[in-house]
Amino acid sequence: MRGSVFKRCQCRTPEGKRVKSCRKAHGSWAFVVDAGTDPATGKRRQIPRSGFRTKEDAEQALTAEMAKLDAGTWTDDKRMTLGRWLDQWLTELADARKSVNTLKNYRGHVRDAWKPRLGHMLLRDLRRGHIESVLADLAAPVEGKRPAGNIGRHVAQRSPATIDGYRRTIRAALSAAMRRELIGVNPAEGRMDSIPTSVEIDEDEEETVWQPEETARFLEHAYDDRLSALYELAAYAGLRRAELCGLRWSDLDADGAGLRVRQTIVSVTRKQVTPEQAACPVCGEEHVGRLFKAPKSRKGRRWVPLAAPAQDALARHRALQCEEREFFGIDYQDHDLVFCREDGVPLRPDRVTVEFERHVRACGLPVVRLHDTRHGACSLMLAGGVPIEIVQLILGHSTPDVTRRVYAHLMRGETAEQVKKAAELLTRHRPQRKAS
Repeated sequence: MRGSVFKRCQCRTPEGKRVKSCRKAHGSWAFVVDAGTDPATGKRRQIPRSGFRTKEDAEQALTAEMAKLDAGTWTDDKRMTLGRWLDQWLTELADARKSVNTLKNYRGHVRDAWKPRLGHMLLRDLRRGHIESVLADLAAPVEGKRPAGNIGRHVAQRSPATIDGYRRTIRAALSAAMRRELIGVNPAEGRMDSIPTSVEIDEDEEETVWQPEETARFLEHAYDDRLSALYELAAYAGLRRAELCGLRWSDLDADGAGLRVRQTIVSVTRKQVTPEQAACPVCGEEHVGRLFKAPKSRKGRRWVPLAAPAQDALARHRALQCEEREFFGIDYQDHDLVFCREDGVPLRPDRVTVEFERHVRACGLPVVRLHDTRHGACSLMLAGGVPIEIVQLILGHSTPDVTRRVYAHLMRGETAEQVKKAAELLTRHRPQRKAS
């Protein structure tokens, strides 16, 4: 393995050859390293680098490059920029049938943050400081007027979870670049100091959650609604919206004591899916705005027990659905779905959210998301003595730590009462004192 340093300038000898030791103050210095034979092509492999201001700078860079070769950590990025790699990576994910919502998030992050700020940089020049700088910009207050058009919710400042989402996108992209030996180190790995903690941004804000009596009030309000059983399952079983929309009668146990989560229906746009993906696995038609898919992870494919109120709600719902099936007759489009339109067509998940929010406003409760009813199911199981590891499995959380973070905000009244009873074990042995 050999390397050489030379100066790049326009000076030539009378014979037209390049001057190797030009002493004029112009041009730049470069080096080239002979890295042996390329195992893929069998040809000689050389590593050129240029643009150094002085000979000493080029010699230092040459030494560093030879050290990487000697240690086996050298990689060839093929002069690929981050922007070009991100485009290639997104294409590969689409070909691999990555989740449409995951792809949507990745594309948005690439379009809004990573390509505009760092897309021009070569992969080999990317450093941790560059990633930190972009994340710090994202953490700053959002200034300027909101652009015209349907661009989503406008916020004054991005949350730490949102900023970490941008970090996870670039980390995933650079991890793929490492697997292809385009880079030797992923600069987006590990904790980023530029991502603020939740306390720093939401210091004066608290997450709005329903206490058990509020959830009960909502369920009573929606009791006569056609989708009341959906709300019951959300409150007692903690199913996600996509899981509720994709639930089939065949997924329920024969005795009704539980169900298996094996299918979901998620909201999509036409641009997010191919015609093959959009085709319904049951009828073959395209249901606009809906996509049938399996749960995203192994944790999502799980068995969920059903409490007695949820079982009763499903029994009422099945009877109602039988009446609807009889009314539509041959026009009923049977997809075996527990929750669907009157004619059997799959529900649009976003419409389920609209209906839920309408009921929340009508009964005057604090506004929460349908997804937040999972917190109530979590708290009920934990308060009932179900071990947190089992609650994690039932809800499909990735780890028990996620379950613990959720529970920290819930059941405050019950927790305070339990602490009061515990304190009485000590205070009953202390003498009563008159107030001064």
